[in-house]
Amino acid sequence: MTVARHGLESRPVPRGDDVRERVAAIEVLSPREIDARLTDLGYRGQEEARRAASVLAYRHLRRIRRLHLEGLAPEPGMRENCMFLGPTGSGKTFLVELLFREILAVPTVLADATQFSETGYVGDDVNTLLSRLYEVADKDSDWAACGVICMDEFDKLATSRSDSRFAGQQTTKDVSGFGVQRSLLHLLSAASADFPPDFGFTSRLQPDTLELSCLTFIACGAFSGLRATAEGMTRTEHLGFGREPQHAREESIAVAVTQEQLEQTTAFARYGFIPELIGRFNRLVSFTPLDAATLGDILQNHVLRSYEREFEQEGLRLLVEPSVREHIVARALKRETGARGLRTTLGPLLEQTAYEHFGRQGTASTVRLVLEGDAVRSLTE
Repeated sequence: MTVARHGLESRPVPRGDDVRERVAAIEVLSPREIDARLTDLGYRGQEEARRAASVLAYRHLRRIRRLHLEGLAPEPGMRENCMFLGPTGSGKTFLVELLFREILAVPTVLADATQFSETGYVGDDVNTLLSRLYEVADKDSDWAACGVICMDEFDKLATSRSDSRFAGQQTTKDVSGFGVQRSLLHLLSAASADFPPDFGFTSRLQPDTLELSCLTFIACGAFSGLRATAEGMTRTEHLGFGREPQHAREESIAVAVTQEQLEQTTAFARYGFIPELIGRFNRLVSFTPLDAATLGDILQNHVLRSYEREFEQEGLRLLVEPSVREHIVARALKRETGARGLRTTLGPLLEQTAYEHFGRQGTASTVRLVLEGDAVRSLTE
């Protein structure tokens, strides 16, 4: 296959027929159709973030189709590095899973940022992200280059808020997130990178090279405290007589970062990130805390459905009264953990019933959750 770059001479690039067939088999959907497919798969809320993510997925598909089906190399500098910021339980990683694992079905790796360390220390090296992508792609480098890497808990890479590190005075290795940040700089901007196909467990295999021009990298994190950091930069405090002390406000867990605050690179630097790393992300998307209506929809159509299927497999029918559903949503809002709080609240309520009736035939046929005062009780019939 010949790859032609605009204004440059065509050059042959070996590509396997298997990759072309895989790319051709991906259904071509418009961003609006991708968004509608998300709704069909049970994703709720986050309209603005969904629009941005749907366009991200569409552009990813167009890039790999241009390369493998049309023979055109991606435009220089058109790699997609996106950051999802929002409170826990707001649907960041779930959105990535649905878009790229379910809808596009391209090689997708979801990794926790806390398990990585700088090269030479205990923990995974950043380049093993490419090793994981290689494994997910059935050890096909060309197919892996069509994939997506999502690093969750990205905000945990923030170092102590010391401006000396960002002034170039950090000259030694460290085991903090700063070393991982430096390692990510190359991964987020390079045209290709070497990776150990055996995850570096042995030194017998030579490193392989993975093309990164079509790779999409997504970072997800709650970034608790970033909003307060950004707001503190614009707040003025006077000294001397008549000074009014500024009292630190306790920031809520479930809080969204505004678009204006996302554009303050200095705020990310004070939070603990290398400005050059933040500059590698060409799109920063803010997720909002889920409201009561959205949580109620998720509870009814996702969380409860999974428990109902589990109870059906045990020969039981699960009924949850509306007042109980409202109680569960209220508890989740109080926890400020979004959709995760729904299962955290509902699970313990069903444990006693599961303990008593699972695995026993003919003991009961219906389990009903009712609200009595502020407590939820389970009744068996």
